[in-house]
Amino acid sequence: MSDNHENIENKTMKINVNRRNFIRTSSALLALPWLESLAGASEASPAKRLVCLNADFGFHGPAFFPEQGGRDYETSEYLKIIDELRDDFTVFSGISHPDIGGDHHSGLSFLSAAKGVKRAGYRNTVSMDYLASKHVGTATRFPLLAMKTVEGGFSMSITPSGAPVRTHSRPSQLYAAMFLAGNPKQGEAEIQRLRNGQRILDRMGDRLKSLQRRLGPNDQRQLSDYTDAVREMEKQLHANEEWAKRPKPVVDEPRMGDNPDPLDLVGRTRTMFQLIRLALQTDSTRVCSLVIRGCEGKPTYLPVGQGHHGLTHHGQNPTKIKELKVIEKAKMMEFKTFLTALKDTREGGSSLLHNTQVLLGSNLGNASGHTTTNLPILLAGGGWKHGQHIAGNVKDNTPLCNLFVSMMQRFGMEVEQFGSSTRTMTGLV
Repeated sequence: MSDNHENIENKTMKINVNRRNFIRTSSALLALPWLESLAGASEASPAKRLVCLNADFGFHGPAFFPEQGGRDYETSEYLKIIDELRDDFTVFSGISHPDIGGDHHSGLSFLSAAKGVKRAGYRNTVSMDYLASKHVGTATRFPLLAMKTVEGGFSMSITPSGAPVRTHSRPSQLYAAMFLAGNPKQGEAEIQRLRNGQRILDRMGDRLKSLQRRLGPNDQRQLSDYTDAVREMEKQLHANEEWAKRPKPVVDEPRMGDNPDPLDLVGRTRTMFQLIRLALQTDSTRVCSLVIRGCEGKPTYLPVGQGHHGLTHHGQNPTKIKELKVIEKAKMMEFKTFLTALKDTREGGSSLLHNTQVLLGSNLGNASGHTTTNLPILLAGGGWKHGQHIAGNVKDNTPLCNLFVSMMQRFGMEVEQFGSSTRTMTGLV
């Protein structure tokens, strides 16, 4: 290792250093989570984060929305899956962007609320996540991580000029950006080590042990949780590499670690959730957006007989609705695993979920009819007092941007109005 790398390593091991700590080998680096022992005076508490998730094929409303409002609502079929986290989320009904239209194209305006998606002269406007990333500025390596589970489709992250932000759909590229260092030749060597099953953590064992001896009990636990998450991510990438060697549908040749099956809706979502957790935990970013794309064909590994898109157009056919619920329940299970992982990740005296607002929703209220009203919206984490169903008028909807303003203010932004907002979100404590 060069003298320069040794100097970096020595600085990493000092106690009074800033949040962007890392341990480095010649071609890999390990960014560290927020640790009290390593936090400077200006970083006495963990940062605030924001995650926006859009399931672009929507959710079947009768299975998503509770029938009663308030805190004593009887849980719905889908929310029953995450009911053990009931005090960590709030569900909304009667909420949407006014005058959006545009059926599936409405996803373009999900985070911006720009009206008339399919009208002549439509021009998008800046999205909430983009403004949040500008608030973060250069405090993180990636001000905004815009992602989607499958290539193609739309980006919901929009610049002030109305242009879409580039979105990432290949986990290997994101993993490399977060953990691989050095020149291209060194990076390729690191990828080859991963292919051979050689973990970054194994080669950093002595450095991690040295660091751990300097930490208090809480920080030791957080570091252990983090390294477990890195190991799981590497296992997933290695498994994806193995799948790439098997017969697969005709698609573009996947890069190392990328899931080769575009119809594996659940597997692709799971991998992206793992990456988001690592990116937040290491403060590689504080703002993430993910489009959980539906698929035209029959989702892999799920017991359904028809294509996902066709099932959303069920026309109240009970057989189709039953199969649609299989897909959407699988997505909710992955969401539960994601929230649970954030809640189990400790940060100082709280959790990563407590410090992260997670918005789950869809640009479609009723995918069967392509309607864009009464959207399925859920907000988890972020330090809000959750555990309720804020029930709005399902015919005269509350602007979704009211919730966006509340979220941006919670994120630390001085915002009074955004898009079609009329105030902050009533009832959100």
